[in-house]
Amino acid sequence: MTIWGRSDVRIGAATVVLAGAVAAAVVLWPTPAAPTHEQISEQIKASAQAHEDTSLLDGRKAQLAILNLGQTPGKELCQGLWDRKTTAQQQAMDPYMWMTGCVEAPTP
Repeated sequence: MTIWGRSDVRIGAATVVLAGAVAAAVVLWPTPAAPTHEQISEQIKASAQAHEDTSLLDGRKAQLAILNLGQTPGKELCQGLWDRKTTAQQQAMDPYMWMTGCVEAPTP
C-alpha cells in the first residue's frame, strides 16, 4: 500500500468519527421548551382582544369625526363610513366592534 492509501483510510475514519460526533451533538442538543397549551391559548385570547380593541378605537375615531362635523352619529351614517372603507380595512377590523364604537356613546 502507498502512503496515499494509508492517508485516505485515516481521513475516511476521521470523517466517520467526526460525523458521528456531529450527529450525537445534534440529537443530544437541548431544544427550547415548546409553549404549553395554556400559553398558546392566552396568546390567542390576547390577539383577539387586541383586534376588538383596535376596532372599537377606530369606531370611536369615526364617531369623533362625525361629532366634529356637527352631526350625530347614527347607524346609517356609521354604516356609510364603514362601506367606504377598503376591503382590506374592513377585513382588518371586527365590524360589530367598529359599529359599536361609532354609534354608541363611550361608557365611563
